Amino acid sequence: MSVRFDQERKRIICRWEEPIKVVMNKKEGFINRSRMITVKVNDNGKLNSKDRKRHADHPMFPTISRFNQMLNSIECYPKCENEYRCAKCGTTHGVSPHFDTKSQSIVWLCKDHLNSSSKLDA
Repeated sequence: MSVRFDQERKRIICRWEEPIKVVMNKKEGFINRSRMITVKVNDNGKLNSKDRKRHADHPMFPTISRFNQMLNSIECYPKCENEYRCAKCGTTHGVSPHFDTKSQSIVWLCKDHLNSSSKLDA
């Protein structure tokens, strides 16, 4: 699972994979289906009320809400003003906040390292 804040679209994006049973030629197998939900964030840092109502019962919503609270605590709205560095390569260009599910903290990653939040070389 990955959770990130897209500063340009002002949305928190949560992606995960779930195994789906597939039958082909009478043989069963599983494939990983990629799923995603997005929640719009207002300029004041609050989650959009319609999105909040729509996704309130979703099992991933508590993680999204926690990530949003963490972004509010570092005053990341309406835009993250401080200069942050990518946790993998150290660049300051095009970095965005991600929620690291293992350490339960915010990790800053550039576009080249979007998929590596759970594989940091700490």
